Amino acid sequence: MWRFSSIFRPSLWLLTTAALSVVFPAHAINEGMRKRFELAEKNIHKLTDAQAKKVLKEMAAYPLQPYLELEWLSKSLDDTNAVVRFMQEHQGTPLERTLRKRWLIYLADRKQAQLFLKNYQYGSDVSLDCKALEMRLVLEKPAAVWPAVRDLWAVGKTRPDECDPLFDRWRKAGQRTPEAVWQRLLAAVKADNQRMLPYLRSLLPKNQQYLAEKWVQVMDNPALVYRKNFLSLRSPLERDLAAYGIQKLVWKKPDQAIEVWNRFAHDPAFSNENRAVTARQIAIALASKNDPRADKFIAIVPNQYKDTLFVQWQLASLLRKKDWYGVIEAVKALPEKLAKEDASQYWLARAYQQVNLKESSVHIYQQLAKLRSYYGYLAAAHLGQPPSLAHKPVPVSATDFLAFKSSAPVRRMKEWQAIKRPNAAKRELTHLQQYGTDLQKYSAAKLAYEWGWYDNAIVALAKAGYWDDVDLRFPMAFNKEIQTYSKKAKVDPAWAMAIARRESTFIPTAKSPVGAHGLMQIMPATAKHITGRRVPVEQLYNPVTNINYGTYYLNYLMKNTGNNVVFATASYNAGFSRVKSWIPKDGSVPLDIWVETIPFKETRDYVKNVMMYYQIYSLKMQQNQHIFEPLADMRVGIEG
Repeated sequence: MWRFSSIFRPSLWLLTTAALSVVFPAHAINEGMRKRFELAEKNIHKLTDAQAKKVLKEMAAYPLQPYLELEWLSKSLDDTNAVVRFMQEHQGTPLERTLRKRWLIYLADRKQAQLFLKNYQYGSDVSLDCKALEMRLVLEKPAAVWPAVRDLWAVGKTRPDECDPLFDRWRKAGQRTPEAVWQRLLAAVKADNQRMLPYLRSLLPKNQQYLAEKWVQVMDNPALVYRKNFLSLRSPLERDLAAYGIQKLVWKKPDQAIEVWNRFAHDPAFSNENRAVTARQIAIALASKNDPRADKFIAIVPNQYKDTLFVQWQLASLLRKKDWYGVIEAVKALPEKLAKEDASQYWLARAYQQVNLKESSVHIYQQLAKLRSYYGYLAAAHLGQPPSLAHKPVPVSATDFLAFKSSAPVRRMKEWQAIKRPNAAKRELTHLQQYGTDLQKYSAAKLAYEWGWYDNAIVALAKAGYWDDVDLRFPMAFNKEIQTYSKKAKVDPAWAMAIARRESTFIPTAKSPVGAHGLMQIMPATAKHITGRRVPVEQLYNPVTNINYGTYYLNYLMKNTGNNVVFATASYNAGFSRVKSWIPKDGSVPLDIWVETIPFKETRDYVKNVMMYYQIYSLKMQQNQHIFEPLADMRVGIEG
């Protein structure tokens, strides 16, 4: 007979007798039921089957009852029918995912390979991926499995301990070759994971271990590749190291990087991939520094190595020189996908405009002006047309949304909130956002918006690939506070709202890796500058305090940038002194070109996004201003 210590006996007695003697309908949920759930949650695994069944039956109407059943089923994973029934009943929820993982581990431990593989989808969990490959080894010839094991092993980060038995078998079969080790070393370097290199060094043949040592040195100091005697070139693999060093060195010492490039550019052991990737990085770095040598490297990058960042700097290099015919040729020569991007099309239209091909220019502008985007708003300004919100609410009918709000996952979310476990509630929502149907994702976004979880609403629509519901993606969060303090600081509330949206997606407790805090991501040093005293970090998480400081700082930046909202926006991200150094001192350039040539990608993208958001919030606040109209013809710089 199952016996319990005296510590557990009173709570178990409460759990299995009078305290759960009635079935509660959903509308009758009360604090007593919630307390009994929390008690049952702690003790369900200690009950006999009969006791557990009684508890589950009597709590059947409680929304979180399935979590009790999950824990009970986890005790008896040999009951395949019960496990499968539960997973089917709770398909697409964290309940299914949690039980499935526990069950699969159980099956793997018992070498039930066919049942495991039938119920597992590769790629959902690294530790289970390893178990899946072990199960394949039970059913298949090892030679068919080893390539997948290598792919799982040769990555730039550590693998779970659960993978060790699989990797040991792979190694004993002679599959951990020097080539596989080198592949993983390169992956670790790409991931900037220097801590893995000593381990990988030990796996290399003796005559290659010096390479790992040199990788560590070059990761710390890329300038070492400039020394002619640093690389002996006794191994072809040293060319990988040279390519890495050049790509890092060019950002700080371009002259040295180009000299090293010239040493290797025609080396037959310097692979075509190394040559293309390195040339691409040199081109981007030099173009961002306004170095005329960039053109040489831009010209030799093959199309398959071009991406959005490369194209941005390729065009920026031409724009600086006002080479409008060059812009036209460059865009037309791009792969179709890159040529169709908003930026490529906008600059093609601008180039046509500059060379008096008005009809071609207007046609492209008209297409762009339909878009709710940075380039779309610039295009509308060039045409003298009003900006468009292009708002399309998510395709969720009132009936579907009402059904969603009455669904079991939402009832569970509400109940998790009621017992003050918001993280569990958000876990349910996040799961729907990631694994639900499109209708569930759209409905989850609407629900998150209703509940004030604005960041979850924004993420849900992003995961669903739905970008056109402006109300959900650009909520009027903290509108009263932003209006009040913007008025006090004499800044446009639509601009302040745009900054908050970009900085934190309206999460009051947001914290950045560099130590900025709250809705408008205020640095402690900024708060001290504003107040004249040290401000405790906790205060920065108060939305009112944060908005007060943020709008004050926006006013400060406007005053210091001659009331130029684009400069002030850039300064909010990169600092005023840095932005000041980017302003041309020997003439002026159109503002759109200046933005396109901001050397920091983060700041360049930040300015484009905030200005777009500013226009959106201006329209939502019914201010009816065309924010981009004065920007389309603005020039910036200092005339001699």
